[in-house]
Amino acid sequence: MELQEIRTRKEDQTFDFKSIQIAPKALAITIVAFANADGGDIAVGVSDKTRKIEGVDHTEKLNELLRVPLDFCNPTVSITSELLPCTDKDGNENHILLMHIPASSELHVNQADEAFMRVGDKSRKLSFEERIQLMYDK
Repeated sequence: MELQEIRTRKEDQTFDFKSIQIAPKALAITIVAFANADGGDIAVGVSDKTRKIEGVDHTEKLNELLRVPLDFCNPTVSITSELLPCTDKDGNENHILLMHIPASSELHVNQADEAFMRVGDKSRKLSFEERIQLMYDK
């Protein structure tokens, strides 16, 4: 995926923007939702409100966010990630973290034992019945 494609793409069933300021717990919800649905890509370092490019280079949060699939998802979601070079909103050389989440054959939950499913451009919390149904479907 190219930078230009990321900038013009809309959030949908398989794509989401996340600010570098996102809390790991909040990122886990989107990762779990994609894994429980059709998979998808998350562009971290792009404000989901303004679409401004913040980048991920000048922050201590990058490693923390890369550990989310291991530390905040159960079972672990096996993602792949790449750093795309970009110029941030301040004109500096920077990178966007692109996380690729595959559709999973297992039911995934966050640390609070909540299951989510990607529906359109939202990560929706599943009810107990929906969660049981998804487990059977997988």
